[in-house]
Amino acid sequence: MESNTNEIAIYINAFKRRKWLFVLPAAAIFLLASLIILSLPSIYVSSATVLVEGQEVPQELIQTTVTGYLEERLQSISQMAFSRKNLTAIIDKFGLYAEYKETLTGEEILEMMRENIQVENIQAEVVSSSGRASTATVAFTISFEGKYPKQVLQTTNALVSLFLEENLRAREEKALTTYDFLNKQLDQLRDEVQTVEGRIAEFKEQHYRSLPELTQLNLQALERTQKDIDARQEMIKTLTDRRVYLEGQLATVDENMYSYNAEGRRILSPEEELKSLRSQYLSLKTTRSEKHPDMIKIKGQIELLETELSSRNRSQDIDAELASWKRELESLEKRYTDKHPDVINARSKVAELEKERVEATRNPSVLTSGVDLDQENPAYINLKTQIQATTLDIRNERNMLAELRRKYDEYVSYIEQSPQVEQEYLRLQRDYQNSSAKYQETQQKVLAARQARELEKENVAEKLSLVEPPILPETPAKPKRALLMVVAFILSLGLGVGVLSIAEFMDNSLHDSLTLAAVTAAPVLGVIPYVQTSEEIAAKRKHKMVAVLGSMGVIVASVLVVHLFVMPIDIVFYKIMDKLQRLL
Repeated sequence: MESNTNEIAIYINAFKRRKWLFVLPAAAIFLLASLIILSLPSIYVSSATVLVEGQEVPQELIQTTVTGYLEERLQSISQMAFSRKNLTAIIDKFGLYAEYKETLTGEEILEMMRENIQVENIQAEVVSSSGRASTATVAFTISFEGKYPKQVLQTTNALVSLFLEENLRAREEKALTTYDFLNKQLDQLRDEVQTVEGRIAEFKEQHYRSLPELTQLNLQALERTQKDIDARQEMIKTLTDRRVYLEGQLATVDENMYSYNAEGRRILSPEEELKSLRSQYLSLKTTRSEKHPDMIKIKGQIELLETELSSRNRSQDIDAELASWKRELESLEKRYTDKHPDVINARSKVAELEKERVEATRNPSVLTSGVDLDQENPAYINLKTQIQATTLDIRNERNMLAELRRKYDEYVSYIEQSPQVEQEYLRLQRDYQNSSAKYQETQQKVLAARQARELEKENVAEKLSLVEPPILPETPAKPKRALLMVVAFILSLGLGVGVLSIAEFMDNSLHDSLTLAAVTAAPVLGVIPYVQTSEEIAAKRKHKMVAVLGSMGVIVASVLVVHLFVMPIDIVFYKIMDKLQRLL
């Protein structure tokens, strides 16, 4: 307890001894701070509150093209609204910062104005559609501060108008830009779809019968054609057999059976004539000798007819065999190549028979050079007509068979080309589907963009409403002079205490008995006060005067250096005042 009492007494003695080191700095600082505080200009602030209203039409029905976080959009609108051009126009219109135009550059004035503009968001707790609580920006304020209330009000009104107009312009421009962009995309996709459609149409025209969707039809047609070919071949075979049969029947019918000469006698066939001569020869043989002229004549006629009939029968046999081999050769040539042994054998046989036929026709024939008689046998004529009709049917069937085989080859070609055609066709179809899907998707987007554009035109989308317009400020918003004076007073006291403490800690001498007793741990018996001489008092005063004048000289020199080489001192003063205003 005694120790604490001694320490307090030491501090009291130190304060009494150095009281001017406390009073003078504290008073000087407080005075200086008071002068600065009182000289600070009054700053007026005017602000407006803008409400962010949601879209009137439900977003489930129409989606707007203006998306993104509201804070980002407000920041973007601020950058556009508070551009250099707009702010310069406001400065010129309302005569802002007229006192700085001579000392500051245009950029510095613009920067000062941007610092005087404040846009602050007002957030509130909201519940989203999913039921989760979150914080959202529901409104924001635009404020401007300045020295003159009327200018502040006018500038704030202008800034709010700029902000709202820029918001509307930006939304309409974005909606229109989106609509135009999607329209261009739609035109490009429409051209692309038409191009692919043209390529598909051209490809279908070139490969109509080989398209994948016709493969099954081609197979059915191929099968049907094969059946028709088989039917035609069977028909040709039947007709050929019929013609052979008719030719056989024709060979047994005498074509001149019912022919008559000019005397009205029926013309006999060579066989009948030979039979008649033989009958006459046998009848005359009973009454005449072998050397009788009639016997010799009849016998010569019989030998001549026998030779002629033998030769004609041989020619007919050759013709029949030659026709048969020709049919066989034609059938073989359709099934085998020219080098096949059967084809070679049939050709050699046909050539041999043709040669024999030529040799047979070289012998003169009595019958062939005879009278050209009409073929008046109805059976012969009927058979010959049927043979000719059958021959025509065979020829028609062969023509139809050739046509069917040509179609069969075409169908086979279509089916063989189908895989390659299908691969290219599927690629074209895939391109068309992709282009068509993109076109449909873009078309839907264009419709949505058109609705969004109408939404912005009708001003039923998200909009900004001025709910609290700016008013004329009647009292300055800052600085808070009373508060600043209190702070300055406390700081000046602290500074005085600091100066006093530094001086005391730097002094190692002993000034009273209590300090001496505390240092030596021995009681002090007596105290003799220090008596200053007149020379010491004069020297101390001289030292104080030199210190004061030196400090003033240093301050004046510093101010001159700053004014001449760095920046005019009045600008420094305004800048300091402006910074203090912002800090306070």
